[in-house]
Amino acid sequence: MQVLFHLTGIAILLLCALSCNFYVIHRLIKPHRGKRGAMIYLILHSIAVATLTAIGCIASLGGLEDSIPTLVWVMYGFMLLYVPKLCYTLVSWIDYLKRPRGHIAGYVGYVLAALSFILIVGSTINRYRIDTEQVEVKSSRLPQEFEGYRIVHFSDLHLETLYSRNYAQRVVERINELHPDIIVFSGDITNRKATEIIPYQDILSQLKAPDGVFSVMGNHDYGDFVKWPSEEARKENRQLFYQLQADMGWTLLNNASQHIYRGNDSIAVIGVENWGEPPFQQYGDLAAAYHDINNDTYKLLISHNPRHWRAEVLPQSNIDLMMAGHTHALQMEVGGYSPIELHYPEWGGLYNEGEQYLYVNIGIGCTMTPTRLGATPEITLITLSKQ
Repeated sequence: MQVLFHLTGIAILLLCALSCNFYVIHRLIKPHRGKRGAMIYLILHSIAVATLTAIGCIASLGGLEDSIPTLVWVMYGFMLLYVPKLCYTLVSWIDYLKRPRGHIAGYVGYVLAALSFILIVGSTINRYRIDTEQVEVKSSRLPQEFEGYRIVHFSDLHLETLYSRNYAQRVVERINELHPDIIVFSGDITNRKATEIIPYQDILSQLKAPDGVFSVMGNHDYGDFVKWPSEEARKENRQLFYQLQADMGWTLLNNASQHIYRGNDSIAVIGVENWGEPPFQQYGDLAAAYHDINNDTYKLLISHNPRHWRAEVLPQSNIDLMMAGHTHALQMEVGGYSPIELHYPEWGGLYNEGEQYLYVNIGIGCTMTPTRLGATPEITLITLSKQ
């Protein structure tokens, strides 16, 4: 029954694709380029579709789950081919409502051509263009010995679909060049499996800071997106995840905390597991991570989901600074706005309620589509100062 459902879905998509092609040829190509132009368009388009299909089929021979990185690009290729044409097909019908026929379709064609170009730039250039954001967080509660304390915060590597060791090396070098006192990673180092870390382990091990590299788990790090053959296999993946982080010299805070000392002063670094929302499981336990959550110690919290801040951190604690990721800014940001704001009011940058702060890093890697439109990969330098 499931196979029949998938085949039906594929058939419907192919029918839509063929209909779009026929309409674009009839309405746009043939009137301006004639039969020869229409034939050239059809041949080139058929070659592109056949190539993408062949790549997807060959990749799938090794097993669907192991071919995800390749299939992501195949689907993105289909999207570049068909989304502009589908939009053109839908919008250009407006012309038929006018007598004589209107010319909206022509303008739509230009806009969609520009959109396709932007998508290509986003997947080939913008997704590797690292921005370094620098912010200052002031607090009257900060111990004097930690004046000027430098935190580098990064997030959401999604190594399975990072595709480039050179890019990972640039990320590490950029972080080390900032000379941080501490490095914080706020989750989603993987997409699905712990083994994704292995090809990048030697590079990520190069991250250095006097007070260490601290990390937490994001919703992608538990292996919940994989259909494991057994519960034992799931547990083995989790244990490998823990071991690889330890081997890299990172300190994984699973509902745990550590203190950092400067002379007679100290601050607490707290890490909670993923604070899940449906359909994700709730792993985070702030009370277990730090028992006296309202004491006088200056506290840094690493928590993957920024919604955790308003749901629990603000109403139940005096945590001074929480660092999160998760949103990616939907990998789409224009003029300081991202559509993800409809679901995550705090989606990127620095937020505060009094002297309690939240910083949301929009991540390094990509999920779903291998592109970033304006929401460039981010490394954040946070400097603590006495109010």
